[in-house]
Amino acid sequence: MAPPPHFDNGPEVTPGKYTWAQHKALLKTFFRYYLYHKGLSLTALGIIVLTPVFSTVRPALVYRCLDKYLPDRNLSMLYVCIGGIVLLTLLNIFFEYVRGRWVSALGVRMETNMRTDMFQHIQKLSFSYFDRTKTAHIMSRITNDLSLIAGVASNCPGDLISAVLLVFGGMFVMYSINPWLALFMLVPMPAAVFWAWKLRPALRNIYRKIREDVAEVNSQVENSVQGIREVKSYTNEALEQRKFDGVNERYREAQERGMRISALFHCGMMFFFHGYSMMFIGIGILMIYYGKATSAQVLTFFLYSHQVTMPIIRMAGCFQQYLQGLSAYERFYEVMQEVPEIQDAPHAIQSFDKPLKGKIEIRNVSFKYPDMKEEEPLVLDHINLDIPAGSTLAVVGESGAGKTTLAGLIPRFYEVCEGDILLDGISIRNISQSLLRKNVGIVQQSPFLFDTTIRENILFGKPDASEEELRTAARLANIADFIESLPDGYDSRCGENGVRLSGGQKQRISIARVFLKNPPVLIFDEATSALDNQSEALVQESMDRLCTSRTTIIIAHRLSTVKNADRICCMRHGKVVEFGTHEELLAANGYYKELYTMHSF
Repeated sequence: MAPPPHFDNGPEVTPGKYTWAQHKALLKTFFRYYLYHKGLSLTALGIIVLTPVFSTVRPALVYRCLDKYLPDRNLSMLYVCIGGIVLLTLLNIFFEYVRGRWVSALGVRMETNMRTDMFQHIQKLSFSYFDRTKTAHIMSRITNDLSLIAGVASNCPGDLISAVLLVFGGMFVMYSINPWLALFMLVPMPAAVFWAWKLRPALRNIYRKIREDVAEVNSQVENSVQGIREVKSYTNEALEQRKFDGVNERYREAQERGMRISALFHCGMMFFFHGYSMMFIGIGILMIYYGKATSAQVLTFFLYSHQVTMPIIRMAGCFQQYLQGLSAYERFYEVMQEVPEIQDAPHAIQSFDKPLKGKIEIRNVSFKYPDMKEEEPLVLDHINLDIPAGSTLAVVGESGAGKTTLAGLIPRFYEVCEGDILLDGISIRNISQSLLRKNVGIVQQSPFLFDTTIRENILFGKPDASEEELRTAARLANIADFIESLPDGYDSRCGENGVRLSGGQKQRISIARVFLKNPPVLIFDEATSALDNQSEALVQESMDRLCTSRTTIIIAHRLSTVKNADRICCMRHGKVVEFGTHEELLAANGYYKELYTMHSF
């Protein structure tokens, strides 16, 4: 498959307010997807071109029969023409089938390419994007919007090309038969084009509003389903229903506005073409009366009138579908235009010359989140720490002190605003993100488990690990006995986000995953704070095994997990206020002693 289109050089567009040049640039990124399937695209183009040719020739044969062969009583040529009409009709039906089969397949394949490109791009985006974007909005763009775009990709170009060929082919034949009657048939077309152009902004805006509102409906459903235990425990079903009714009502209102504008659009188009038919009948009768046309010509023009009007109606429908697809493609394009805030340096290190020891140096680091206002205080304020290779550093402090934020800067989940972080003396900015994160293992307070088997969840740490490595990791994480007691063992399913497992079991599976990854640097982000005493003991034991000979950062609230650390860092309001061993900090009779006395960690 060809590489994905480069959206980074595309125009920045404001939905519904961009210039024609930006519009063309936007469409250019879309049409590049046809190049993924050149053979199928050319086949589709050939089918699209041939089908209107058959439709154009048939009325011409009818006219030839009525105007020439029937008056001349030429039976043999009448049979030839009738046979030609039947053959062209059969060919037209066959090519319509081929068009429906392969042109539609082209749209589906383009949709697949777009979905692949979008998913790959989303994987590259920084955490800040996901902090400000709802999951349901991403899901709506990668599913609903792209399905709509696929319909446009397969239908609109074909309908447009076919309609243009039918209209111009029919008009050419009609002009060759009777120029004056052909000219009268052109009268309603400018009015129809003007009507479609007049309603274009309203249609485009309402279709985008509908796409946004359906994403909000998805978001509300996702929140309610994911929080169903909280909803039921607080008996807030009525509150959630009111929230859903609100977004659902806005979606209904947007749809009805869309239907109103769409009905107005189609009503106007039908007015022009019904008026066209009546005008044609009246003009045809008068031209026969005055000897300016024959009955055969008028009958043939009546056949061609359907060939001219129906394609224009199809073009109007294509125009409407195009506006729907454009609103969906804008949303896709917006995601593809997102630039990862954290990117590798041009000459970032892709591999280490020797095994990483894990020494970490935090040099004058300050940080605030990208969406924070300038006047808001720093989340981290000039932090300086040295963590020797193979040592354990515990980070303690009240909630909101910046502990988790500091840990998230080490694997570059966020970029420091000032200062630098060094790993074995190398700035993490000069290490590729992939290499850096391969060497950092993270165990979070609430680990995420995929809705698949326990085996696949553990193997996420090392997908090519052997069965022996898998079982060893599970044993070291104190989870092997539990797994082997299950009817399906390692092939037991975890449920969505591990819903079938307890907190301690989920935590030990996540630790087994890190055992397989085998990184030189570990970060435990309050890994035992939500566990009962028995689960904590099992997790703590597996953590102790995992920490051996590794540089470890432990963010914790409980004394049992930090008092044996080599050093303890006390944070308050984004600053390091104390640093030392457990004994040294107790003897200092400062902030750490206060926390210790209050048992708040």
